[in-house]
Amino acid sequence: MNRPFGVSLLALYLTTQSLINIIVLYGYYSAGFPLFTMVYYTATSIAGFLLAYGMFKGEPWGRYGTMLFSGFEILVGLVSLYASLNFAPMSPTEAVTSIMVNAILIYYMTRPEVVGFFKKD
Repeated sequence: MNRPFGVSLLALYLTTQSLINIIVLYGYYSAGFPLFTMVYYTATSIAGFLLAYGMFKGEPWGRYGTMLFSGFEILVGLVSLYASLNFAPMSPTEAVTSIMVNAILIYYMTRPEVVGFFKKD
């Protein structure tokens, strides 16, 4: 089965987001931000690269991992909305955007054509 265009686009999105996270991480490291923030950006960068690879190759773990990662990002967004802006990893606007994008991503990953692509013969 051919890879759906949306899966290719999602792999590109995850790769781009991971590269942006590395740039942000360097800026936060230089500015002396708290360790939690740097660990968050390091972990999401590594996860993003791994999941992009799994998505591009059509590995079932790539689909499940992306759905779990998106669920985690929704929780981070909700916590960021609730928490004080002094220690939250996102602004309220970023948090709402993250929640919406990740909810759409989870929905897309459950579509039959996407599920069919990730099934191993």
